[in-house]
Amino acid sequence: MKLTEKFEFIKNKPARNRIVMPPMDTLMAEDGFANEFHIQHYGARAYGGVGTIIVESTAVLENGKIREKDLGIWKDEQIEKLTQITNIIKKGGAIAGIQLNHAGSKADLSIPTVGATLKYDYMDQSKLTLLNESNLDQIKTAFIQGANRAKKAGFDFVELHAAHGYLLSELISEQLNEVIKSSDILVRAKIIIDIVDEIIDNIGIPVGIRFSITDHEKNGMEVKDFLPLLKVLENKVVYFHISSGEVISRPNIAEVIKKAGTKLFRVPLAAQIKEQIKTPLIVVGNFNNLEDINFAMNYEIDGVAVGREIIYNPNLVINSLITSEEMDDVSYNWNDNLWFNYKPYKKLKEKMSTTTYIKNN
Repeated sequence: MKLTEKFEFIKNKPARNRIVMPPMDTLMAEDGFANEFHIQHYGARAYGGVGTIIVESTAVLENGKIREKDLGIWKDEQIEKLTQITNIIKKGGAIAGIQLNHAGSKADLSIPTVGATLKYDYMDQSKLTLLNESNLDQIKTAFIQGANRAKKAGFDFVELHAAHGYLLSELISEQLNEVIKSSDILVRAKIIIDIVDEIIDNIGIPVGIRFSITDHEKNGMEVKDFLPLLKVLENKVVYFHISSGEVISRPNIAEVIKKAGTKLFRVPLAAQIKEQIKTPLIVVGNFNNLEDINFAMNYEIDGVAVGREIIYNPNLVINSLITSEEMDDVSYNWNDNLWFNYKPYKKLKEKMSTTTYIKNN
């Protein structure tokens, strides 16, 4: 695979390249509402050449926020500002997605919330109660309604956050789930399967899912434990977003990297999945440069999620990852104004870096 190949995980909507901006909380919302910050934040990365943008964790219920200033999608009034985000992303040439989440027992809020575990005893659990059947039904409905609002806001797809110990992740984990006692992952994860089915059947917007595919913990979940769930979802979702850890506890990443022999330790994990699952995979974690991207491409990874580096360098793709020859005028057209057309500027930079150009000029 090549970075510059179009990534068509959504039928008839190819992303211009295989670079994905993963969801990263900005903590800049008020009462769940997006504002001018979010518009410029995501717009900058779209105009900077990213192929696919997944807007940060967005709460499907007010008490499902991770922190107070998270984005929300629990009421219709929030659609208008979210629409402005999708508009700027698409004008910049990127595919627009949004991550739907309920923080569960990891919610750090001043209001009562519910979760599937009381085992996060390092957090304030004074306002936390365990889920009951009524709560589960409400949460399932909230995810479906959130997907509907996302579609109205113009997003191309939604991503369910089932990683990092948030609610859907808590339910998956046999060690954490204190509500549904079963050794069968399909029983514990039934709500996820139901949400996916109802969004596809009733809302009609493509769905991806983010998983912590291993806990990096002794006796924790590993890739093989997820395979029955991945098999059930294989022909339903448009991608799996592969992350890891942060479920039972925060892993010692230095030890994980040492054991794996690479800072890109999630790539070999994803390769295990590709051996048995046909659904496209996005992999996140420690990608900083073209060498890192090509490492993933050599493993036939479909989409590479570049997180922190994109935060610090919105123009990473057009500055560092692709050449001017790889920019077609339709996909990477900033502006018809000469001074805002990046392609000729980059060509000039590339020419000026050669000895021949310097000698002749």
